[in-house]
Amino acid sequence: MHFCSVSSILARKVPSFSILYFLIRVAVVLTSVAALPAQGQTRLTLHDAIRAAQNSPLVRMGQAQVMAAQGGVKQAGLRPNPRLFLQSEDLRPWSNNFNFSDNTEDYAYVSQTIETAGKRSARLRYADANLRETKAQDAFQLQQLAGRVAATYWTAVSTARISQLLAEDLATVDDMVRYHQQRVDAGAMRGADLLRMQIERDRLFLALQAAQRDAALARVDLGRQIGHRLEENTELSDSIDTIDAVPHEELAEVLARRQDVVVAQEAVAAVEADVKLQKSLRVPDFDVVGGYKRNSGVNTLYSGLQISLPFWNRNQGEVQRASANVQVAQAQLDQMKLTVETEVNAATEAYTREQQIVEKTLPEMRDHARKNLAIMGDAYRSGGVDLLRYIDAQRTEIEVESNALRTLSEFHQSALRLELAYGVQP
Repeated sequence: MHFCSVSSILARKVPSFSILYFLIRVAVVLTSVAALPAQGQTRLTLHDAIRAAQNSPLVRMGQAQVMAAQGGVKQAGLRPNPRLFLQSEDLRPWSNNFNFSDNTEDYAYVSQTIETAGKRSARLRYADANLRETKAQDAFQLQQLAGRVAATYWTAVSTARISQLLAEDLATVDDMVRYHQQRVDAGAMRGADLLRMQIERDRLFLALQAAQRDAALARVDLGRQIGHRLEENTELSDSIDTIDAVPHEELAEVLARRQDVVVAQEAVAAVEADVKLQKSLRVPDFDVVGGYKRNSGVNTLYSGLQISLPFWNRNQGEVQRASANVQVAQAQLDQMKLTVETEVNAATEAYTREQQIVEKTLPEMRDHARKNLAIMGDAYRSGGVDLLRYIDAQRTEIEVESNALRTLSEFHQSALRLELAYGVQP
């Protein structure tokens, strides 16, 4: 892709090399085609990766937490169970003239607690607020998961492209080393040029090994975020060269959309509902008792009323605790809004800077590197520069292309951070 320019130059200087180079490239292409899987590669887009992550253990854990909160709502709406009492008094089984039915007092009655001060509705409001907060937390975790998947996806794409770029260049350099070896053996070229090409080949090989390691680790990280290992024939098909603009969002719309702000708002609602619940607990409930009594052979009805007298414990401490939690939750909400505003401003600034780089600086830099390589190629072809200077131009062009891929990856990362700051799922 890049060092083939050197090969083309050498081919023009030595006609026999053009035939050799052509045959080698044909063999490489045929080998690559033959190596393709019979069923073709599996294509994985960013959207597919995010959708696959919806079945990860982390997502299932969030869904289970929502189900637990739903169980809390169901439990909060249940009324107290009645209680059944069976009781016998004045038992004297050691007495000779004892008769159970005539000499005992027997009770069979039911007690029902009557809740006062709207405790049941207060419990329901508190449980429902907790459910909404849990759902908001689950939605926030899903959004963060999508962001992590997108970040690792673009990292994997860029490292794979860099690895592919270096592999293509190494294959061409190997061809050049073999050609120079043949020229040196024939006495038509200095051994110093061959040695320099071998050093360049080894340097490029080490760079390729590092790039392949980074690409493999990026794929492993992507698989971890998705929740399952990526197969070797899985191709990350979204193009890193695609530059999509992120539309501007107003801060008010962002605050209404951000799930972490929604979580903080629901947390305020939950503690406010807790205050109302704790205040309702200050009012004591009472138990209504009714049933049957047999007293020394006489059948009668039994009734009663039980109620706690709130002389000392009026739930003062819990009311104070819940009221203080309202202040804490409100302060956390205010802090969250300030944090969101800061994140939006920082993400917007970073995205604007990266966008200018990829739209203006990056094309010029790549164009300059290609022109510099072309100039060095013409100079080398005419004998104006030696091989080392031309190799240096080639190395610069490779570094520029590698940096361009990293810059494009960083642009996608900045766009992703801006979308997350806006509360938009990638």
